[in-house]
Amino acid sequence: MQKKLLVILFLSILVLGSCTGCVPGITPEPDEPDPQPNTDPTTPNRVVMVELFVAPACTHCPKAKADMAQLLEEYGLNKIVVLEEYAWNYPLSSGWATPETINRYSMYTSYTATPDAYFNGLNQSIHCDNSSYNNYKTAIDKELEKPVQVSISASASKDSSIHLINISGHIQNIGNNTFSDIIIGAIIYEDSVPLIVPDKPTYTANHVVRDILTPVQVSSLSSGSTYDFSFTANSEDLKWAKNFSNLHIIVYVQAPYSSTKEILQVLYIE
Repeated sequence: MQKKLLVILFLSILVLGSCTGCVPGITPEPDEPDPQPNTDPTTPNRVVMVELFVAPACTHCPKAKADMAQLLEEYGLNKIVVLEEYAWNYPLSSGWATPETINRYSMYTSYTATPDAYFNGLNQSIHCDNSSYNNYKTAIDKELEKPVQVSISASASKDSSIHLINISGHIQNIGNNTFSDIIIGAIIYEDSVPLIVPDKPTYTANHVVRDILTPVQVSSLSSGSTYDFSFTANSEDLKWAKNFSNLHIIVYVQAPYSSTKEILQVLYIE
């Protein structure tokens, strides 16, 4: 009898030991599989719009431009776009600073030193004293981690004979929130522009903003809805461009009345 009790006790210990934490009458569920990364090719990437405000005679700007060029090469245009916007130093008749770039700079800040960099609006900013490759990279990475809320689909046509650019497309709210008072904008920039400053080495400037087109106002965009847009830039708009074939186009969506004036998404077209 004692041997039989010992056998029963031994078997009970084995059963209980193999089911630590079990509750009688409930079979434990198998562990959930690890979530798989999103491989849907239709889901757009988050793209960071970098606005680097510079001045032609700025001593520290060439290093900042070189850092941005390196980062653009590393990340590619499917993750970041870089815009060089001139805020002052030359008269408007020079074509470097324009009313649009000056107004855009004052929209962000009253800061008066260059280089001055903004990443997706005021989400991240790196001012002159802290400008560096590592700080720029950190700001870009922080923005890339954020979820995509808006997608942009657009195309453009160029007529070099009359210096005309037509842009059209649509945006879609792919998030869960309704956006109010946002804008759709387009910016045209030029690469390979000779920058000649007295008593300084001549070098080539890229991403030079030539025109910021008047944005389209969108009063409300609910989840899942789309909005069509179109822009036209003519020879008067593009009068400061040195080489029409070196012009490039980006389209962006921004919440200009939010506290961070956030760029929600940006698309490089060509």
